[in-house]
Amino acid sequence: MNFENSTQIPTLYSRSNQTMFKGTKVQLRSLELDDAAVINQLYNHLEARRFLDDISPLSQEDIEEWIRTTWESRKAHRSYFFIIERLKPKQILGVCGLFAISPINQKAELMIAIYNKRDWGKGYGTEALHLLLKFGFQQLNLHRILLFTHDINTRAQHIYEQIGFKPSGRRRHASFFEGTYHDILLYDMLVSEFQAD
Repeated sequence: MNFENSTQIPTLYSRSNQTMFKGTKVQLRSLELDDAAVINQLYNHLEARRFLDDISPLSQEDIEEWIRTTWESRKAHRSYFFIIERLKPKQILGVCGLFAISPINQKAELMIAIYNKRDWGKGYGTEALHLLLKFGFQQLNLHRILLFTHDINTRAQHIYEQIGFKPSGRRRHASFFEGTYHDILLYDMLVSEFQAD
């Protein structure tokens, strides 16, 4: 896998200067304000947000405000969020990021969302995860990356375990949706467990 600019953390991740993290199927790039309309269209579907614990509709203005917030958090080194973009043909697939970064503990939380169901099961999310983990471990010098997922999201659990995450905890009845309480599962990965290629 090609991991561009691997010797330093770029200060900007934008289409204008082509600084991005590229795999064979997808690339990770900065969120831009002109992405807001596409994200709004993809994100405002219940199926896309089923496991994101956020079912209230968002306006394009809400998403633009969130994008600006990601820029400020990146400048402060608190979080790094990216557009997941398919390479051929170019298409926004979703968003991923590292957040709640702790410099003392060298840890961060990870989130990923591929919004359209038709793009699931094609390896886009797996490659985006790999690029994001490589960035976190090899560029941010993180020691541990963790994530949370719903107990019924078995598709995601399979991908996380396949890429090397280990189950490490459970929050019982921590999420309520579709009329039922669900457990939230914790997964994590240490830098020593990450397979770079």
